Amino acid sequence: MRERSRLSDATWTAFTQAISYVVVPIVLVNLVASRFPDLTTAFTPDIKTYILFFGGMITASSALEAINRPGTFKRMLFGMTALAFICMWLFVIFGGGVAEYGYQGFIVRFDMSKIVYIMLFGISLKTLLVYSTFSTGRNYIVEQKSRERLETTRRKAAPRPQHASRRRPTAPSFSNMSKVAFQVTPDDTVGFAPPPPPPQRPVQRTLAYKECQICGAKAHPKETTCKSCGAWFPKDSIR
Repeated sequence: MRERSRLSDATWTAFTQAISYVVVPIVLVNLVASRFPDLTTAFTPDIKTYILFFGGMITASSALEAINRPGTFKRMLFGMTALAFICMWLFVIFGGGVAEYGYQGFIVRFDMSKIVYIMLFGISLKTLLVYSTFSTGRNYIVEQKSRERLETTRRKAAPRPQHASRRRPTAPSFSNMSKVAFQVTPDDTVGFAPPPPPPQRPVQRTLAYKECQICGAKAHPKETTCKSCGAWFPKDSIR
Protein backbone atom coordinates (compact mmCIF):
# COMPACT_ATOMS: atom_id res chain seq x y z
CA MET A 1 0.00 0.00 0.00
CA ARG A 2 1.34 3.38 -0.94
CA GLU A 3 1.83 6.25 1.49
CA ARG A 4 -0.70 8.46 -0.31
CA SER A 5 -3.48 5.86 0.02
CA ARG A 6 -2.70 5.37 3.72
CA LEU A 7 -2.96 9.12 4.25
CA SER A 8 -6.34 9.23 2.53
CA ASP A 9 -7.51 6.23 4.61
CA ALA A 10 -6.42 8.00 7.78
CA THR A 11 -8.27 11.18 6.79
CA TRP A 12 -11.46 9.28 6.00
CA THR A 13 -11.19 7.26 9.23
CA ALA A 14 -10.76 10.41 11.31
CA PHE A 15 -13.82 11.98 9.65
CA THR A 16 -16.09 8.96 10.20
CA GLN A 17 -14.91 8.41 13.78
CA ALA A 18 -15.47 12.06 14.66
CA ILE A 19 -19.03 11.85 13.31
CA SER A 20 -19.69 8.55 15.11
CA TYR A 21 -18.15 9.29 18.51
CA VAL A 22 -18.37 13.06 18.87
CA VAL A 23 -20.99 14.78 16.72
CA VAL A 24 -23.82 12.22 16.81
CA PRO A 25 -23.51 11.46 20.58
CA ILE A 26 -23.58 15.16 21.50
CA VAL A 27 -26.68 15.67 19.36
CA LEU A 28 -28.38 12.67 20.99
CA VAL A 29 -27.41 13.82 24.51
CA ASN A 30 -28.88 17.28 23.84
CA LEU A 31 -32.05 15.70 22.48
CA VAL A 32 -32.49 13.35 25.46
CA ALA A 33 -31.70 16.13 27.95
CA SER A 34 -34.34 18.38 26.39
CA ARG A 35 -36.98 15.64 26.30
CA PHE A 36 -36.18 13.96 29.63
CA PRO A 37 -34.56 16.54 31.95
CA ASP A 38 -35.14 14.32 34.98
CA LEU A 39 -33.08 11.44 33.61
CA THR A 40 -29.66 11.50 35.27
CA THR A 41 -26.59 9.31 35.55
CA ALA A 42 -23.30 9.54 37.42
CA PHE A 43 -21.71 11.35 34.43
CA THR A 44 -24.62 13.58 33.40
CA PRO A 45 -23.19 16.94 34.69
CA ASP A 46 -19.99 16.66 32.57
CA ILE A 47 -21.10 14.14 29.96
CA LYS A 48 -20.39 16.46 26.99
CA THR A 49 -16.85 17.02 28.21
CA TYR A 50 -16.32 13.26 28.51
CA ILE A 51 -17.75 12.71 25.03
CA LEU A 52 -15.44 15.32 23.52
CA PHE A 53 -12.37 13.93 25.31
CA PHE A 54 -12.89 10.22 24.71
CA GLY A 55 -14.33 10.80 21.24
CA GLY A 56 -11.31 12.89 20.29
CA MET A 57 -8.92 10.21 21.58
CA ILE A 58 -10.81 7.54 19.63
CA THR A 59 -10.59 9.66 16.47
CA ALA A 60 -6.87 10.32 16.88
CA SER A 61 -6.01 6.69 17.70
CA SER A 62 -8.04 5.35 14.77
CA ALA A 63 -6.43 7.82 12.36
CA LEU A 64 -2.93 6.87 13.53
CA GLU A 65 -3.85 3.20 13.21
CA ALA A 66 -5.01 3.70 9.61
CA ILE A 67 -1.94 5.71 8.58
CA ASN A 68 0.48 2.96 9.63
CA ARG A 69 1.17 -0.06 7.49
CA PRO A 70 -0.59 -3.32 8.43
CA GLY A 71 1.78 -5.63 10.24
CA THR A 72 3.67 -2.91 12.12
CA PHE A 73 3.77 -2.62 15.89
CA LYS A 74 2.58 1.01 15.74
CA ARG A 75 -0.64 0.02 13.99
CA MET A 76 -1.36 -2.68 16.56
CA LEU A 77 -0.59 -0.30 19.45
CA PHE A 78 -2.92 2.43 18.17
CA GLY A 79 -5.60 -0.15 17.42
CA MET A 80 -5.51 -1.43 21.01
CA THR A 81 -5.54 2.15 22.31
CA ALA A 82 -8.61 3.02 20.21
CA LEU A 83 -10.45 -0.02 21.59
CA ALA A 84 -9.62 0.98 25.17
CA PHE A 85 -11.00 4.50 24.62
CA ILE A 86 -14.13 3.06 22.96
CA CYS A 87 -14.82 0.97 26.07
CA MET A 88 -14.42 4.04 28.33
CA TRP A 89 -16.59 6.14 25.99
CA LEU A 90 -19.34 3.50 26.06
CA PHE A 91 -19.19 3.24 29.86
CA VAL A 92 -19.61 7.04 30.16
CA ILE A 93 -22.48 7.19 27.66
CA PHE A 94 -24.48 4.61 29.59
CA GLY A 95 -23.52 6.12 32.96
CA GLY A 96 -21.95 2.91 34.19
CA GLY A 97 -25.23 1.09 33.56
CA VAL A 98 -27.11 2.89 36.35
CA ALA A 99 -29.63 5.69 35.63
CA GLU A 100 -32.28 7.44 37.73
CA TYR A 101 -35.51 9.04 36.55
CA GLY A 102 -37.67 11.27 38.75
CA TYR A 103 -41.38 11.52 38.05
CA GLN A 104 -43.90 13.31 40.33
CA GLY A 105 -41.81 12.85 43.42
CA PHE A 106 -40.93 9.27 42.62
CA ILE A 107 -37.42 8.16 41.64
CA VAL A 108 -37.07 5.17 39.35
CA ARG A 109 -33.65 3.56 39.21
CA PHE A 110 -32.50 1.55 36.20
CA ASP A 111 -29.61 -0.91 36.63
CA MET A 112 -28.20 -2.12 33.31
CA SER A 113 -24.65 -2.64 34.51
CA LYS A 114 -24.59 -6.30 33.50
CA ILE A 115 -25.72 -5.43 29.98
CA VAL A 116 -23.06 -2.72 29.76
CA TYR A 117 -20.37 -5.14 30.91
CA ILE A 118 -21.46 -7.69 28.32
CA MET A 119 -21.22 -4.98 25.63
CA LEU A 120 -17.77 -4.00 26.83
CA PHE A 121 -16.66 -7.63 26.75
CA GLY A 122 -17.94 -7.97 23.18
CA ILE A 123 -16.07 -4.85 22.09
CA SER A 124 -12.87 -6.05 23.79
CA LEU A 125 -12.99 -9.18 21.62
CA LYS A 126 -12.07 -6.92 18.72
CA THR A 127 -8.53 -7.05 20.07
CA LEU A 128 -8.32 -10.52 18.50
CA LEU A 129 -9.12 -8.96 15.13
CA VAL A 130 -6.44 -6.32 15.65
CA TYR A 131 -3.88 -8.97 16.53
CA SER A 132 -4.94 -11.16 13.60
CA THR A 133 -4.48 -8.22 11.22
CA PHE A 134 -1.07 -7.56 12.74
CA SER A 135 -0.01 -11.21 12.43
CA THR A 136 -1.13 -11.47 8.79
CA GLY A 137 0.53 -8.21 7.82
CA ARG A 138 3.69 -9.15 9.70
CA ASN A 139 3.99 -12.43 7.83
CA TYR A 140 3.55 -10.58 4.55
CA ILE A 141 6.28 -8.07 5.47
CA VAL A 142 8.67 -10.88 6.48
CA GLU A 143 8.02 -12.75 3.22
CA GLN A 144 8.51 -9.58 1.19
CA LYS A 145 11.83 -8.85 2.90
CA SER A 146 12.91 -12.47 2.35
CA ARG A 147 12.11 -12.20 -1.37
CA GLU A 148 13.99 -8.91 -1.64
CA ARG A 149 16.97 -10.40 0.18
CA LEU A 150 16.93 -13.47 -2.09
CA GLU A 151 16.73 -11.30 -5.22
CA THR A 152 19.64 -9.20 -3.95
CA THR A 153 21.70 -12.34 -3.31
CA ARG A 154 20.94 -13.72 -6.78
CA ARG A 155 21.77 -10.39 -8.37
CA LYS A 156 25.13 -10.31 -6.60
CA ALA A 157 25.88 -13.96 -7.45
CA ALA A 158 25.06 -13.54 -11.16
CA PRO A 159 28.18 -13.20 -13.35
CA ARG A 160 28.72 -9.67 -14.43
CA PRO A 161 29.50 -8.94 -18.10
CA GLN A 162 33.21 -8.41 -18.49
CA HIS A 163 34.04 -5.27 -20.36
CA ALA A 164 37.18 -4.99 -22.42
CA SER A 165 39.70 -3.63 -20.01
CA ARG A 166 41.62 -0.67 -21.23
CA ARG A 167 45.34 -1.07 -21.15
CA ARG A 168 46.76 1.30 -18.67
CA PRO A 169 49.82 3.20 -19.78
CA THR A 170 52.88 1.90 -18.07
CA ALA A 171 55.16 4.17 -16.18
CA PRO A 172 58.08 5.50 -18.26
CA SER A 173 61.21 3.44 -17.82
CA PHE A 174 64.67 3.59 -19.30
CA SER A 175 64.26 0.18 -20.91
CA ASN A 176 61.14 1.35 -22.78
CA MET A 177 62.83 4.52 -23.93
CA SER A 178 65.81 2.73 -25.46
CA LYS A 179 65.58 0.81 -28.72
CA VAL A 180 68.65 -1.27 -27.94
CA ALA A 181 68.14 -4.74 -26.49
CA PHE A 182 68.61 -4.81 -22.76
CA GLN A 183 71.22 -7.16 -21.38
CA VAL A 184 73.17 -7.84 -18.21
CA THR A 185 76.91 -7.74 -18.56
CA PRO A 186 79.11 -10.37 -16.88
CA ASP A 187 80.23 -7.92 -14.19
CA ASP A 188 76.58 -7.70 -12.91
CA THR A 189 76.16 -4.16 -14.10
CA VAL A 190 73.27 -3.07 -16.18
CA GLY A 191 74.12 -2.12 -19.73
CA PHE A 192 72.93 -2.34 -23.28
CA ALA A 193 74.08 -4.45 -26.20
CA PRO A 194 76.06 -2.54 -28.84
CA PRO A 195 74.29 -1.96 -32.13
CA PRO A 196 75.01 -4.44 -34.90
CA PRO A 197 77.88 -3.41 -37.24
CA PRO A 198 76.86 -1.97 -40.60
CA PRO A 199 77.13 -4.34 -43.56
CA GLN A 200 80.48 -4.13 -45.36
CA ARG A 201 80.34 -3.17 -49.00
CA PRO A 202 82.60 -5.11 -51.40
CA VAL A 203 85.71 -3.10 -52.26
CA GLN A 204 86.46 -2.84 -55.94
CA ARG A 205 90.11 -3.42 -56.42
CA THR A 206 91.75 -1.59 -59.29
CA LEU A 207 95.11 -2.32 -60.89
CA ALA A 208 97.89 0.11 -60.27
CA TYR A 209 98.81 0.46 -63.99
CA LYS A 210 97.39 1.31 -67.37
CA GLU A 211 97.85 -0.91 -70.48
CA CYS A 212 98.06 0.53 -73.93
CA GLN A 213 95.63 -1.07 -76.33
CA ILE A 214 97.90 -0.48 -79.30
CA CYS A 215 101.33 -1.59 -78.25
CA GLY A 216 100.47 -3.32 -74.98
CA ALA A 217 102.89 -1.23 -72.93
CA LYS A 218 102.21 -0.58 -69.30
CA ALA A 219 102.20 2.88 -67.76
CA HIS A 220 101.44 4.69 -64.51
CA PRO A 221 97.71 5.21 -63.78
CA LYS A 222 98.17 8.97 -63.90
CA GLU A 223 99.69 8.87 -67.39
CA THR A 224 97.42 10.00 -70.22
CA THR A 225 99.61 8.94 -73.19
CA CYS A 226 101.73 5.91 -73.88
CA LYS A 227 105.45 6.61 -73.79
CA SER A 228 106.18 3.88 -76.32
CA CYS A 229 103.80 4.74 -79.13
CA GLY A 230 102.30 8.02 -77.97
CA ALA A 231 98.70 6.73 -78.09
CA TRP A 232 96.10 8.16 -75.73
CA PHE A 233 94.86 5.99 -72.89
CA PRO A 234 91.04 5.62 -72.69
CA LYS A 235 89.24 6.08 -69.35
CA ASP A 236 88.56 2.36 -68.83
CA SER A 237 92.12 1.28 -69.50
CA ILE A 238 93.01 0.97 -65.80
CA ARG A 239 93.56 -2.63 -64.74
